[in-house]
Amino acid sequence: MAESSKYNGSSGLTNSGIGRATSEFRWTEDDEESLRVLKLAGALGIFMLLAYLAYDQQVLGRDAPGTAWHWLILAATCLFFGLSWTRSFKRHWKLWILLYNLVLIATLILISRETGDPESRFIAIMLCPLATASFVSWGTRWQFAMALTAVLGYGAGEYFVPIESPYRMYRWMGLVAAIIFAQYTSIFIERYRRRLRKQVEDLEEAARFRQTQIATMAHDIRSPVAALSGYVNLIEDADTSANERTDLLGRIGSTAWNMDLVVSNVLAYYEAQDTDIVAAPVELDPNLLLAEVAEDCGLQARRRRLNLRVEITRLPTCKLDGRHLQRIVRNMLAYAIGRTATGEVSLRAGERNDAIAIEVTDSGPTLSQEQLDALFQGPNRNGDRGAARGLGLYIARAMAEAVGGRTGARFADGRRGLTLVVEFPIDAQPTKARMP
Repeated sequence: MAESSKYNGSSGLTNSGIGRATSEFRWTEDDEESLRVLKLAGALGIFMLLAYLAYDQQVLGRDAPGTAWHWLILAATCLFFGLSWTRSFKRHWKLWILLYNLVLIATLILISRETGDPESRFIAIMLCPLATASFVSWGTRWQFAMALTAVLGYGAGEYFVPIESPYRMYRWMGLVAAIIFAQYTSIFIERYRRRLRKQVEDLEEAARFRQTQIATMAHDIRSPVAALSGYVNLIEDADTSANERTDLLGRIGSTAWNMDLVVSNVLAYYEAQDTDIVAAPVELDPNLLLAEVAEDCGLQARRRRLNLRVEITRLPTCKLDGRHLQRIVRNMLAYAIGRTATGEVSLRAGERNDAIAIEVTDSGPTLSQEQLDALFQGPNRNGDRGAARGLGLYIARAMAEAVGGRTGARFADGRRGLTLVVEFPIDAQPTKARMP
């Protein structure tokens, strides 16, 4: 039965037959990058071995002791780095590197037996963990295995191929110091790689979230634009009566009003993703601002054949951000008007416990407790705002919290309808609020 091999950069190398998988292993981008660095280090390793061999040939002659072992190391190194380009090498590349270093250490011990030189053996074995810590990103566990291999290899060389020298203890101390340095280097590089990986994942998640949000906001804007186009086409139709044109003009006005609010909230939302919402409280008369908002939203309510009832108790002069106050109340009224098919929407405002309390009540359909709890929440990480999520209420919550206020919602009388509540301190202080 013929089998096919497929390389996938995200999931790894898989060999699959017809109807079943014969083998599979995970191959990550980190592995690919590590192997790429290892391949680049191969040229440096081969150059150093050639320099080592050339020096011995120059000083000790062509028939110098250990020459054959030198050529064997060079050949094994070329073979090792040649295999690193193959797919089969990737399955156990960390184990291959460890085995190569083990063979290298054993061969160096055999060379020292013929040359009687303890220095080259010590230096070469000490460089093995340093080289892997610098060029092989294989994690702290495999680096520890390399350190253990170096210690055991050097100890075996000292035991089985002893070379008398007064500096034996100094070499052991140097080897231990090199291993500790290499291990800490590996730990630092691993932590740095994890930090970079986490930052990349966060950026990718933010990009996906922003892309989803843009698509969602585009849909929110595209729908009313399409409706406007349809209304205009109906108005231009010669068969449309005068009463129908009047109704269509009201629908156009209502749609344009909603579009203006949606665009304003979208801009506020994206501005708040990068910077804090900063309120600028000033002395103002909230009665005038609430009357303006009620008049503007009252026209929208009449277009939808709803009654807007306004009950505003005389409020004292206070320190608030007027632009934020208008947006908060307008968003609350827009949400109530938008979800109410028949009946009325009421706006009540008054002073309560040294704070300004504003309530918006509608006669819309009943919400579940889960929907009620999610009213003032923002879009989730998938960009879904849910059945009871509204961007306008999310903006209202953030702007209220920027002056130390709070928002809430409760069921209206008889659990039919909804009451939205916002409270502000009369003497609000300028604060900052991050989008929750």
